[in-house]
Amino acid sequence: MSVDGTDKGFINDINLMLHSENVQQFISDEDQRTRTIDRMKLFFSKYENLITGIRIYDDKKNEFTLKKDETGSNWLEQLFVLHVQGEIIPYDTLILQNRTFEYYIPLKHDDILAGNIVVTLDYQKYFERLFGSFNMEDYQWQWVIDDSGEIIFTNNRENIRYSQLQKIRRRLEKGAVGNLIHSAGGNSNPGEIISSFYSTGLLQRNFNIVFSSPVGEIRAYLLRNSLILVIVSVIAFMFAAGLLYRIIIAGRTETERLLSSEEKLQKLHNEIPVGIVIYNDKREILKANKKTAELYSFPDEKAMQGTILPDSAITDENNYFARHLGGNFTPDQFVIIKKDNSEKILFRTKSPVAFMDHDATLEVLVDVTSLEAERKQEASASSAKSEFLARMSYELRTPLNGIIGMADILDKHDLSGESAAVLKILRRSAEVLLGLINDILDFSKIESVKMILDEIPFSLREEVVYCYDLARTNTDSSQLDISVSIDDNIPDKVIGDPFRIRQILTNFLNNSIANTRQGKISLRCSLKENVEGKIRLSFIITDTGRIIDQVTLGKMFGNHVSMDSKAARENDESGFGLVLARQLIELMGGEFEVKSLSGPEGETGTRIEFTINIWSDEKPQKNLNNDSLISFGQIRTLVITGSQNRDEEILGTIHKLGLSMTVTTFQKSTVGQIKASLSIPDKKYHLIVILDDCEFNGFDAAARIHEQNLSDQFVIIMISSNDIRGNFVKCSSFGVDHYIVKPYDIKELYGAIKSSFPYVDRTVISNERDRVAKDLRVLVVEDNKMNQKVIGTMLKSLGYSFDFADDGFAGLIQAKTRRYDVIFMDLIMPQMDGFEAARRILEYDSTLLIVAFTADNLPDSKRKAELSGIKEFISKPVRIEDLKKFFSRHFFSN
Repeated sequence: MSVDGTDKGFINDINLMLHSENVQQFISDEDQRTRTIDRMKLFFSKYENLITGIRIYDDKKNEFTLKKDETGSNWLEQLFVLHVQGEIIPYDTLILQNRTFEYYIPLKHDDILAGNIVVTLDYQKYFERLFGSFNMEDYQWQWVIDDSGEIIFTNNRENIRYSQLQKIRRRLEKGAVGNLIHSAGGNSNPGEIISSFYSTGLLQRNFNIVFSSPVGEIRAYLLRNSLILVIVSVIAFMFAAGLLYRIIIAGRTETERLLSSEEKLQKLHNEIPVGIVIYNDKREILKANKKTAELYSFPDEKAMQGTILPDSAITDENNYFARHLGGNFTPDQFVIIKKDNSEKILFRTKSPVAFMDHDATLEVLVDVTSLEAERKQEASASSAKSEFLARMSYELRTPLNGIIGMADILDKHDLSGESAAVLKILRRSAEVLLGLINDILDFSKIESVKMILDEIPFSLREEVVYCYDLARTNTDSSQLDISVSIDDNIPDKVIGDPFRIRQILTNFLNNSIANTRQGKISLRCSLKENVEGKIRLSFIITDTGRIIDQVTLGKMFGNHVSMDSKAARENDESGFGLVLARQLIELMGGEFEVKSLSGPEGETGTRIEFTINIWSDEKPQKNLNNDSLISFGQIRTLVITGSQNRDEEILGTIHKLGLSMTVTTFQKSTVGQIKASLSIPDKKYHLIVILDDCEFNGFDAAARIHEQNLSDQFVIIMISSNDIRGNFVKCSSFGVDHYIVKPYDIKELYGAIKSSFPYVDRTVISNERDRVAKDLRVLVVEDNKMNQKVIGTMLKSLGYSFDFADDGFAGLIQAKTRRYDVIFMDLIMPQMDGFEAARRILEYDSTLLIVAFTADNLPDSKRKAELSGIKEFISKPVRIEDLKKFFSRHFFSN
């Protein structure tokens, strides 16, 4: 390879290595380091005539070196930590070290200087290897002069001194190629020599490569061989002319082929239906195609050249498209072009390229506007369907509210046997109808991917036993034996969705009861696996009921609802419960199987087996010595908040409990502050309260505390106003003892602290002496007269006086003219709905408690109500027990 070829190849190869591998992660990522070392060895081997070593070091004193041993056959690798941080050079440079040079290349991460890669170069060795086989002793030799005029290599054995070196050096500065007759002398007498030289460069150094021969030898040689030289020259000329002619013909053919390929490539570039643009580091457009000009509304691609390519800012819309267009996208991959009343959404990918001998960026733009339009259309259809179901739910629940409410009131009276039986049938029918409505809504949520499983802590054994007790109340224990078993190795405290697990078990148990008038039903729960807190449970329900063949079972438990889903079931009130239960299992990441146990020997019954995934909530026991703390004032408490604002409401609640409180904004030094308190007994914190909200991720603070092995030293409570899926699991992982969601009652915080500090003597609310207050002022905002009658009767039976308002506007007027303790608000009303009425009432008096009486149980409606300031929800149909629990939770008289 020539010197110029070595120079160009060296630069290209090292840049390729830096761009193809993430060298910035060389020290921290072992897999990345292995790949990079392999590439370094290939690079070293290719240029081993020039390279003697490679090293990489970063700004954390880490250094790696690679070289070969003295035999040149074995690699020597070493990774170590420097005592003194090496200087990091921010640009490419060549530095002389003894007889070798070190070539420094900066390493950057996110445009921040992070280290250097250094290649050690031995130019002497390179030229020795390059010219080693061309030495013709007295007839011709080679030597190399650098830009300072120093001879750095010669393969002539004599110590020759040359004249006119400065003339050669000056020509080197001009990059000249030429010949020179000058004198040279060594151990023998001086003589004339003829030297031919040309300039070249190798890695930031300029050289003149000189080929020299004695003039006398050349003259004698020419005289002796002039005739032969002439003949040979003529033959060579004729041969060269013929060869040149063939080369010209072949070159013309190759040129025509290349021009044809270039035309096809240019046509493809212009006609391809995606935008392609190349720009430099100043975002000046170097080349673009027709599609790019069309996307950016230019008349043609030539008009774009030289202009600045717009760099769109990342907005909420970019974040939205990254989340909702599917795939693993980032917001900066989307370009949004708005013009007039329309917008274009472009998906872009970019990569570095070399264009016209300059570093540039190639960007490919794909118009995905139509995909977003289709997604919006689908979302609009899904929204319309959800609105229809919400309205249907509302219309059905309104009369059910009257039926169930009045049935509850009648149940308080002493009725004759026949009347009591009629009332029981009435209530049971209404409950079945309500279950059907709930199932339909659940199906809709699953189908539209809107059902979100809860992740809350609960007792698995209590939930399974509850389903077992509920099933026993619907059976004749003398005819049917129901048993349940739960393996001892299953954690009792778990995190998941207890309501959906109850829904699955209840539906399957009710199915077995309906098919088994007498015999046995067994439920078994076992542990399939427990990996890092993620639990896979197995449930098996078997019964000895009537014979059902496998085909019929497939229809009953099928993946979709059809008329066959009700096949072969007599007196069954489960509605679509079996299919819904199966879909819930799949939503929980589980598997389902149902088998008929019917056989030739007279066996009967059905076996249902399924699995679900939940999380363990079994936290490691903390060895905290809090027995000496006997009052809230002794509990030294550190409250960690974000930097934007402080939640005065939460801080006020903590203050009411009388805790010894210190408030700090979370910073890097906070963990050090916590660690330092451990060494001073009088200043050691006992309790850490972390406030999590939309602007401050409290779990980042909890993770930092856990990483420093400090979680076991304190009781940790997380209070969140940004409750999202996965928070409970994070609490279990980061050593958080209690997770409280805002809004919360002070008793919840008190109970959490009391459970961790059992000897404190302060009581916030004495439950033994609590009595529900009766002198409350209640306003009911409800437009439906039947619902007014039902709710009014219930409130009157509980001993409360109340006022009615027929719509939201009337409720607003009454709330402004009279002071109320609680307002029960219907959400869907004419003139002014409950959302708007609640918002305007709370603007007038933010202390009022507003409770939604809602027949619309969709998550979007609840979210909308919460944004309006409504903090409590009571679903229609309303029951007296729901009202009792509400009043006992919020209003006490000691």
